[in-house]
Amino acid sequence: MRNKKRYAVVIDTYVYADNDYMARKMAHNLKRQVSGDHTRIIEINECPFASIETRALDNIGEPTSTSKWTDKDPLPF
Repeated sequence: MRNKKRYAVVIDTYVYADNDYMARKMAHNLKRQVSGDHTRIIEINECPFASIETRALDNIGEPTSTSKWTDKDPLPF
């Protein structure tokens, strides 16, 4: 690694999702697939097609999994 130079690369891409949660989830999945250290998500914006208005997501953190069942959860039947 001593002979190699380090470069910062900014990647801009679109993800198509049903809601903010799924957009965050997809963005963080993409981040994990990028090989490199210190990869981070700086911003996520909702950009409707053919519209000049965008909306920045307030929470861009990785969604936490809440799918684990506990004894306090209601039964599905």
